[in-house]
Amino acid sequence: MHLLFAGIFGLILGSFYSVCASRYGTEKTVASPARSYCPHCNHQLTVLENIPLLSFIIQKGHCIHCRTRIPLFYPLIELVSMLWAILAAWNATTPLEWIALMIIGGICIVASTIDLRTFLLPDVLTYSGAIIVLGASYAGILQIDFIQSLLGAIIGAFALWAVAAVYKLIRKIDGMGLGDVKFMLMLGALTGVEHLTIFILAASVCALIFSIIAMWGKKNISTAYVPFGPFLAFGALITYLYGDQIIFFLH
Repeated sequence: MHLLFAGIFGLILGSFYSVCASRYGTEKTVASPARSYCPHCNHQLTVLENIPLLSFIIQKGHCIHCRTRIPLFYPLIELVSMLWAILAAWNATTPLEWIALMIIGGICIVASTIDLRTFLLPDVLTYSGAIIVLGASYAGILQIDFIQSLLGAIIGAFALWAVAAVYKLIRKIDGMGLGDVKFMLMLGALTGVEHLTIFILAASVCALIFSIIAMWGKKNISTAYVPFGPFLAFGALITYLYGDQIIFFLH
C-alpha cells in the first residue's frame, strides 16, 4: 500500500513540477495564474481535465476545448515523478529519508526539465539542492556520511569545472555551462566521493547514447548542444539508490 500511495503522490507532485518548469522564464509564476490552462487557447482546465496522467490519456493528448496537441513533456514529467516516488519508497529505510529523496528528486526533475527547454539551470534550484542534501546528510537522514557527501560536492564540482575549462581552452568555445558545475554541488553531495566515478560514468554514458540517437543523420553535429543536467540528475539519483550494486556488477 505504501508503494501505491507513493505512486499517486508522485503523480500529483509531477503535475506541480510541470507547472514550475513550464512557467520558468516567463512573466507567470507558480502561484499566478492559480489555475492550469491550455497555453494555446487559454482555456482554464477543469478538475477532470487536470488529473495527472489520466486526463492526458482520456483526452488522447489533446485539449478538449481547441483540440491542440498537449506537449508530451507534461505527462512524461508526471510519469517520471511517479516512478521516482515508488523507487524512493522502495529503497528508503525511514520515512524521513523518503521525504528527503522526494524533495531532492523534485528539484532534479524541475531543474532537468528547465535545462532541456532553455539550456539553463537556475541557481535557486542548484544551490538550495546542495544545501538540502548536505543538511540531510549531516542530520543522518540520508544513507551517506557527511564528510563523504561534502567531499563529493567539492571534488565533483571542481572536476566538472576543470573539464569545462580544458575544453574551452582547446576548442575556444564553451562546452559546458557553469550551471552544470553548480548542479554538481548537489549531485556530488548526494552520491559522495566514493561513488563519484560511477555517477559520472553513468551520466556520461546516458548522455552519449542520447546524443547519438538525437543527432543521427544530422549535419553540423560538432556545434550541436545537448543539455547535460538531466543526465547528471539521472546518474546521481540511480547511483544513490543502486551504487553498490552497480559497482558489484562492474566487478
